[in-house]
Amino acid sequence: MITSFEEFILEKKASEGLSKKKKSSIVKKAKKGKNIGKGGFDKLSKKAAKEYSDPEIGKKVAAAQMWKNIKR
Repeated sequence: MITSFEEFILEKKASEGLSKKKKSSIVKKAKKGKNIGKGGFDKLSKKAAKEYSDPEIGKKVAAAQMWKNIKR
């Protein structure tokens, strides 16, 4: 459950700990619209956009969560 936007602002890069090859692979899948990690990017982004009244923030929250859920 999303409690605040601040908890998604990370001090370090969300993709830290992943190799360049793995990051590239993930980005390519995302651009093709494939399911990444646990999925639900659109659902989470819509929920966050509604909560924060801004679609751009919703996308940022969903992206941070996506990178956080990827297995290291």
